Amino acid sequence: MNTTKLQFKAALAARLGEPRSDIVLLKPLKNGIKVLDKATKQHLGGLTFDYLRNAGGVYVACEVTGGVVHDVLAGLVLPYESNLLIPATMSFNSLSEDRKEFSPDIGGVVRVHDGMDIDRTCGEIIERLSKWHIPKMERLIAASEGLIDDVVAYPDHYAYPLPIIAICLIQNGCQDVDAALAPYARNKRIARNRNLDFLTALKVHPLLAQ
Repeated sequence: MNTTKLQFKAALAARLGEPRSDIVLLKPLKNGIKVLDKATKQHLGGLTFDYLRNAGGVYVACEVTGGVVHDVLAGLVLPYESNLLIPATMSFNSLSEDRKEFSPDIGGVVRVHDGMDIDRTCGEIIERLSKWHIPKMERLIAASEGLIDDVVAYPDHYAYPLPIIAICLIQNGCQDVDAALAPYARNKRIARNRNLDFLTALKVHPLLAQ
């Protein structure tokens, strides 16, 4: 491993304690950030950095595996499989990004090279995580209203887009969930089918706001 790469990894690791959250506890690790419940310290997900040798740089992967949405989905019987290949509620990495949320370059990799400004690059990474990735995870974990916009923008990042939207509507006090959900059910990127039978179980779920 060359000197620049070693210096970059050390500099980034030293700054992973900078992001803050009012929703969750962020615990910096050597190669990422663990996301925990503030009260129970339950593991809710995390961000992980990995080096892609062929691209000569680092990318980030994000995953949410806890929170009210995750817990409700875990007990929901649906007639189709999750969009994801793992038991997570949300999972994505910057290699699939098309809006340059993590990297200023197409491809989702922050290049590490001799002569680079390591401090500036690490600062930009922390800024992007704080602006994009961590808030996106917070909105899912808290089932806040902005979650719906996230799911609409990136349905492939979520295990069950339509039920997640329904959970968010119920959790935020929507008075007519059926009517509010109908437009999303017609969106083929969000709905695997238009079967809304799962709504009955969601409306009486003890973890959701009544």
